[in-house]
Amino acid sequence: MKTEFVLREWRFGQPQAERLVASLLHLEGFENVDPQHPLGGPDGLKDVKCRKDGLCWIAAAYFPPTIKEFTEIRKKFEDDFSGVAKNDAQAFAFFVNQHLTVTERGLLISEAGDIRAEIYHLERMRGLLDAPKGCGIRLEYLRIAMTEEEQFAFWSSMNQDVVRKLVDHEMRRDAQFRSLDSKLDTILQRTNALELALAKGASHLAIPNDTSVEIEMPTRSLSLTTLCWLHRIVSQEIGLPEAVSGRLRAVNVWIGPPGSSPGSATYVPPPPDQLVPLTQAWITWWKREHRRLESGTREKIVNSLAEFFHRFLNIHPFLDGNGRVALILLDQAARELLNQGVTKELTSDLPAYYAALAAADRGDLTAVKLRITAALT
Repeated sequence: MKTEFVLREWRFGQPQAERLVASLLHLEGFENVDPQHPLGGPDGLKDVKCRKDGLCWIAAAYFPPTIKEFTEIRKKFEDDFSGVAKNDAQAFAFFVNQHLTVTERGLLISEAGDIRAEIYHLERMRGLLDAPKGCGIRLEYLRIAMTEEEQFAFWSSMNQDVVRKLVDHEMRRDAQFRSLDSKLDTILQRTNALELALAKGASHLAIPNDTSVEIEMPTRSLSLTTLCWLHRIVSQEIGLPEAVSGRLRAVNVWIGPPGSSPGSATYVPPPPDQLVPLTQAWITWWKREHRRLESGTREKIVNSLAEFFHRFLNIHPFLDGNGRVALILLDQAARELLNQGVTKELTSDLPAYYAALAAADRGDLTAVKLRITAALT
């Protein structure tokens, strides 16, 4: 009922309405979702452009703050529907935060004639936002947090997705791993080069071509902002929703087999209000450790890499994609300190990998160190 009430009594304005619509379109499987002018300006009778089933769609958001008569809703539908022909589209999606009867929905659909049309009325949107996969969008746009039961349902629904992602990405793992590593390395080197030029009083922003210029190593200059930036890059590669891309999680989570609860979970990460201080402390520790290890032995470096890797996973700062981010950072740190990368051997045997992490959770990093050592190349 709370979701229905907040939608019906909409108080967040047209920009947020259009952004909510864009997120719901993503959730519904639309592609190339492109909000036009959510912050104002002429949008050519198209709040959002997108594609689905090989068709170009126009989507419109009508979120009045009070209950409207059907005649008003129908007039707005007709006005927005005219954008289909004006923009050479083939289909129309109309989002309205009002109750519509089956008959009223049918009348609106009939207005579209031969053009395909979808009506996202109040009850349909409520169902999407209260479903497990919609709770993140609901939190972002309606400020309604997940209940413990919804968190349980969310992670249960994600189990199949997680397995599918592991299988789907296994064949592309090496290529993606190197691609992301290269992106991170290039981005941070250029950023640090600019900072170096500014620190020296440069009057223009030019990236030096002289290879003798010292550029600080990427993980040694790690920051919370850069970490979120990296997660956004990873999100694009593995298709995470925009609502969680590059953002620290805002809900409690737990890790365990299907059907587990916080009480029976394998591991329960820290709550959201602890993420910033814990992540900042981890970054500060690593910067200090990095400088110490630049003249350290191989054994000491591997020991610290294991701790660096495991501490990040323990914090679990993002809703999804933590393992991928941790692997990229581990690979980059190993290249900086040992001039060696980390291959997929680290996680190729998933049961052994998870057993090593479980042992590390109990304070024994031995198995994680051994797996890192075996994966160095």
